[in-house]
Amino acid sequence: MSIAVTYVDSFGIPRCGCPDFNLDDNSKKWAMNKLSYCVVNRDTDLAPEVWDGLIKEAFDSWSKVSTLEFEQIGDRNSANVIIDIGSGQASHFDGPLGTLAWAYLPPKKDFNGQLLMKFDTDEIWITDPSKKGTLLKNVAAHEIGHILGLSHSSVEGALMAPYYAVDVNRPQFDDDVKRIQSLYGSPS
Repeated sequence: MSIAVTYVDSFGIPRCGCPDFNLDDNSKKWAMNKLSYCVVNRDTDLAPEVWDGLIKEAFDSWSKVSTLEFEQIGDRNSANVIIDIGSGQASHFDGPLGTLAWAYLPPKKDFNGQLLMKFDTDEIWITDPSKKGTLLKNVAAHEIGHILGLSHSSVEGALMAPYYAVDVNRPQFDDDVKRIQSLYGSPS
């Protein structure tokens, strides 16, 4: 399985570690358009209801521009997407301002299993761009794009561009929207 990791590069800029080659061949995607997710743990930087609300907003940003539907459920064993937290090498994290988050990409055509997304608890997760830290919704929306089968975009300003951007927290029409619709269709 391919994994997409968001980290801070040697220039100090947050960047996703998913390789920059094209994985979008319309074959590595989910077999269905209704997916469930389970938040099994949350970072204490944000209240649980705020954390869950931002994760829901990140998923909703993809459902608004495609035929995809997402539902939060409480059973991790039944969920298509598991959202968790971790820190240290055991969770593939490297401390503050290193790896921010990571997610698996669908491994094959018509995938019908379970994928994992994790956020580093050594980061400071925020909701307000004027505060010091990393905007949870922005990183979550990007990592969800990978979970859905999208590789990086070469379009600057796209949500799926490899670098974290404070002002990009949902799929952009000049790139991300076209790409997700080519995989799952347009909303009616």
